Amino acid sequence: MSALTSSDLLDLFGSKPDEIEEEASRFKEMRDQWNEKVKQRIAERNGFNLQVQELITEVQNKKAIRDEANQKVKDLKKVRAERTEIAREKRTALKATKEKMAITKSEESEKGTKKRPVSKIRVEMTQLEHKFERNMLNMKEKAFMKRMKELSAELKEAKKAKAEGGGLSELKEELWRADQLQDKAHTEVEEAVESAQQAHDVMSRISEEVDKLREAANNSHSGLVRAKREADKMHSRYIVSLKCMHSMSDLVYAMKAKESGGEIDSSDDQRTGVSDIMEQLMSGGTISTDDLMMIQRKG
Repeated sequence: MSALTSSDLLDLFGSKPDEIEEEASRFKEMRDQWNEKVKQRIAERNGFNLQVQELITEVQNKKAIRDEANQKVKDLKKVRAERTEIAREKRTALKATKEKMAITKSEESEKGTKKRPVSKIRVEMTQLEHKFERNMLNMKEKAFMKRMKELSAELKEAKKAKAEGGGLSELKEELWRADQLQDKAHTEVEEAVESAQQAHDVMSRISEEVDKLREAANNSHSGLVRAKREADKMHSRYIVSLKCMHSMSDLVYAMKAKESGGEIDSSDDQRTGVSDIMEQLMSGGTISTDDLMMIQRKG
């Protein structure tokens, strides 16, 4: 069997260098495409994470508003309870006064007496005094003094009754004011409750959006990991293709050097896989593109 020459080697390689060069270009292009996807996924993931951080800040702000509103609800409920108690006390006092006046009126009806108003009693007292001073009164001084004493007592009772009547009006006024304050406190409680609920609802909606964005960020990260893995795989294949191209070139160079009587650098042979390819060719075998790739992966 004749020795293998560089020309024979070139014939054996045939179109393989071009095929491997095409493979290298394809792997490089696919690597670059996956690297671009890696960049896109990173930007996408970081964008989602930024939104998450912004929304978390918003959630914290809404929580502070809600907590403040809840505290206001507690405070206003306390005020409302106090005003409700005041209104209850005023209502009880008004009821007691009315009952007392009703009893007094009932007693007067049973006795057949009816209290005259203060003005009428004063008129009678004034008339008696004038008549007594002018000796126009048909009664003795003793009788006059007795009558004036009776009228004074009646006037005192009339004033008392009038005061009680005025107290009733005052109690009604106080009860009305207490009811107004109670209603106002109740309205303020309802408004504060609504405000707290609105803040809570907004906070819940933002929290739900945060969960969705976190899921989207996780999906983007998963896509990033996959794209990085594919990019690394294509890069590895691209490097192997380049090594194959260099190995074939080095092999032809080594054969030509041998034919011209030069020495072959054995360290370079081992580094590039030339010795593996030479061994297979010298044994009379053929070598395919896949064989070249496998040898380079081993190298």
